[in-house]
Amino acid sequence: MKTKLLLTVLSIVLVAGCVDLDMNSISGGSVTGSGRGLEMTSFTAEPSSVFSGSSVRLMMEVENLGGTNVDAGDSVVYITGSNFDDWNDGSSAVFESLKDMRAQDVVRGVPASTDRVTATLTAPDLEPGQTRNDVFIGRVYHDYKTSANGNIWVYSEAESEASREAGRSLDAPSFTYTKGPVGIAVSVSPTPIILYDEGENSFTAFITISNLASGTIYAPGSLNYDSNSVQLTMDQMNRVDVDVVPDSGLNILSSEDCEGQDLELVAGRDLVLVCDIEVNDDVPTFESFSFDVTVSYGYYTEERASVTIQGR
Repeated sequence: MKTKLLLTVLSIVLVAGCVDLDMNSISGGSVTGSGRGLEMTSFTAEPSSVFSGSSVRLMMEVENLGGTNVDAGDSVVYITGSNFDDWNDGSSAVFESLKDMRAQDVVRGVPASTDRVTATLTAPDLEPGQTRNDVFIGRVYHDYKTSANGNIWVYSEAESEASREAGRSLDAPSFTYTKGPVGIAVSVSPTPIILYDEGENSFTAFITISNLASGTIYAPGSLNYDSNSVQLTMDQMNRVDVDVVPDSGLNILSSEDCEGQDLELVAGRDLVLVCDIEVNDDVPTFESFSFDVTVSYGYYTEERASVTIQGR
């Protein structure tokens, strides 16, 4: 089989904000997804209307609603806006590091980590009678990972026939997925996988990668989160690293496209990898093989708040 790299138009209407999304089943395995990761749950400016010289408090609430921990050194909050240097003594932006942001642990009953970033600014001087509306922009940048972990069942021809005669169904491949703004879906064909005596010992894995939220993707490792800069180049935008790790009893025939790849995930489209897999093990009856996929990426989301200033 020939390896292919396909781009298909995203058929799901994306909803701005923090929305859980489910994807329909694809042949060979159930598929789920979530658009949630490390994100702002609120971004406000209080009060929203002030006189010149008054104080305004910007407040951002951040929560890890995804399925992966984000270490303190892998994220930063960035706040800027229109005429921001008028508000902040000539500074063009505020940079604040977040603490370790742990994902919810359902088994141990540990809630997801939250953090709060605040900045108090002074409204610029305007002439009496003048009014101006300034917009503040808050962003959260972070490096993230989304994973798919699966079990792929393989049957001998004799076992398949024995199950059919006994009225037993064969197990289909199954996968679990961590939550994240970038989603993974894995399906397998054919299903069930049967190794026939004629020597057919391969199957195809389809790996679909999607931007499930309203944020922007960039290559992991592009930013130094300890510095006061979030500048990204065009070459770093819309890039993800994909790592496909099969069981030792499986061999990826299409290794160039399906192992450790730096790939482009174009906005508004899915990225689909088609990987041909060979079964190396001798399977006298049936056997389950692990099959894991990890997508690493940087991600940022944005919210806005506004303040009206009146001169006096």
